[in-house]
Amino acid sequence: MMAEMLGGVNMRMFKKALALFLSTVMLMSVCIAAPVSINAESATLIKGTFTIDTFDGYDPGELDYYYSDRYFRASGKETDPHLRTMSAALVFTSQGTSKTPDKTFGKILRNIGFTDIRTYDMDHTAMDSMGVILARKRINGKDVIAVALRGDEYELEMAANLIAGAEGDIKAFADAEALVESRVRAYISEYNITKAKYWVVGYSRSGAVANLFGRALNRDLSGFRTTADDIYVYAFEAAVGSAENVAYENIHNIIDLRDTVTYVYPALWSLYGCGVPDYIGDTDETITLKSLSLDDDHSQDIGEIRTVDFINDFVDFLATNISRKTYSEKLETPVSQIAEIFFSLNNKQRSAFIEYFSQVFSELMEDDRLVALFLRIVIDPYSEKSAEKVTDLIIKYMDKVAEKSGKPVSDDDYDTIKAAVSPIVSVFLPFAYEDFFASYGSSSAPLYHILTFTGNLNSLFKHHFNYNIFYELTALDSYYQERIDNILGDVDGDGFVTVADAAYIQRMTADMDIPFYVEKDICDVDGDGEVTLLDATYIQSWLAEIIYDNRIGKPIS
Repeated sequence: MMAEMLGGVNMRMFKKALALFLSTVMLMSVCIAAPVSINAESATLIKGTFTIDTFDGYDPGELDYYYSDRYFRASGKETDPHLRTMSAALVFTSQGTSKTPDKTFGKILRNIGFTDIRTYDMDHTAMDSMGVILARKRINGKDVIAVALRGDEYELEMAANLIAGAEGDIKAFADAEALVESRVRAYISEYNITKAKYWVVGYSRSGAVANLFGRALNRDLSGFRTTADDIYVYAFEAAVGSAENVAYENIHNIIDLRDTVTYVYPALWSLYGCGVPDYIGDTDETITLKSLSLDDDHSQDIGEIRTVDFINDFVDFLATNISRKTYSEKLETPVSQIAEIFFSLNNKQRSAFIEYFSQVFSELMEDDRLVALFLRIVIDPYSEKSAEKVTDLIIKYMDKVAEKSGKPVSDDDYDTIKAAVSPIVSVFLPFAYEDFFASYGSSSAPLYHILTFTGNLNSLFKHHFNYNIFYELTALDSYYQERIDNILGDVDGDGFVTVADAAYIQRMTADMDIPFYVEKDICDVDGDGEVTLLDATYIQSWLAEIIYDNRIGKPIS
């Protein structure tokens, strides 16, 4: 009996000694790894919420974001999944107007400690505008400059996007980048910034501009008072627009290959992104492949195809049959003019515009002369007469509906739209002809490119919706992963309080990163309202049974 009691005492003493030894080792490792003074503020992980407007009216409710100054300690050449998600949160609120910043981008920037917020062209859009938000925060002797480019609600800027130019960078994106560059240079001059880090975020159109601006930063490091390691560009679902085939490691292009926008403009036109791709999304997803049934003149389903395979095939087919030269010479002006007219309308007028053209094409499809026109196209699709006949018929029905229901726009704009019909038809008739005689695999599949694209629009464009992109990113970010219910002292969320939890607290207080978000209440085991090294020591003492505290290891009430 005495031997058993003695053995029990020795075992308890051994456990205490072992725990104290491990604690000493951990403290030494922290001191060696981080011989700098503790900066509690910069080590803080800030949790906040934001809301976004969506394309389809879906309300995802309040979404969480997590921010830390530590994001800007590593080189910008390294992909940080936490900074990536945080960048999406910022750019998805960088939209619309600067009149409500406290509900959108201003709310986030101020909450995470950025000041001197400046906005440009956020209250309106024009063919030559670019919505820009600038702010800064002093971190470890350098100014982190946030450059948030308008994430959506582009309006007339969308019309400008259709101006590609015959060569070089896509003109629309290059012109917008020049505006951004001028704003940033003026900003660093105004605040006399001598050492800067750049946090640049863009989405869709502004993602393309962010790419080009990131390229400008890398080309003129001294002029922007920065280094290559101090540039953090995160562009989401961006169109490509650079004629230079150079990829900078500090420009991160987050791409869902199921999103058609990321293929604009075509790579076959020798256009590129300026950064490295960072892929998200399920590439095994499929859509329904469609073709024309020659028996009943309706589309038919002919199988399933991977979304990414179809988009690649479709874009290559488009770029092969419509060159950049053809697009620049014949299409970009008329289509941008129509877009400019459309985006100049208010919501009620836009609805009338859409309804008008729906009626035009509805009546056009009922005209038996379309069959004769179709035969003419098949016989000679490249003939100017074929294009003239189709143009004349479309304009006839435009005038017919306008006479019956009224014009959807002013007389001048109506004349502009009618003038745009001819060049658009002349380009797309040969394209439609090539698609009619296209084959999928070894079988003929008339119009399968056009019909599959139009028949799967919702599936093809949903991956460009901001909330879907955010969901994809959070699935890859450990801060958003479900953890065990809040247990006092269980920092890593594994359900147990162990030496590892004390080590995580030590890392946090030494301003070192940990791979997840932790609520303060979980770490404050001694209950003094702060998270310090004393909390790590408290856990170590509890494990060594030097102290007894029945709160530790139990859910926080």
